[in-house]
Amino acid sequence: MFTGSALSAGPISQACLGTGSKSSQRLCVCIQQVADMTLNKSDQRLAAKIIKEPQKAQDVKMSKTAKDNAFWDKYSSFGQAAQAMCS
Repeated sequence: MFTGSALSAGPISQACLGTGSKSSQRLCVCIQQVADMTLNKSDQRLAAKIIKEPQKAQDVKMSKTAKDNAFWDKYSSFGQAAQAMCS
């Protein structure tokens, strides 16, 4: 069984905890768990960059590359799942 600290080592939870907001470790771990179910490691690294640098989200969303479009679809689904599972 995973412990909270082991799971919080993922890029999403690290970015979540590093935002300086009042996000609880429990919430950040939950979001990481959803990321582990829905995003591959490369997508998780990009999602973590978006959490740290919100402008990056706009850059990716407005991009016309197939890779960025595919990521944005997965990222949107991840966000919906995280909201449903971690709220």
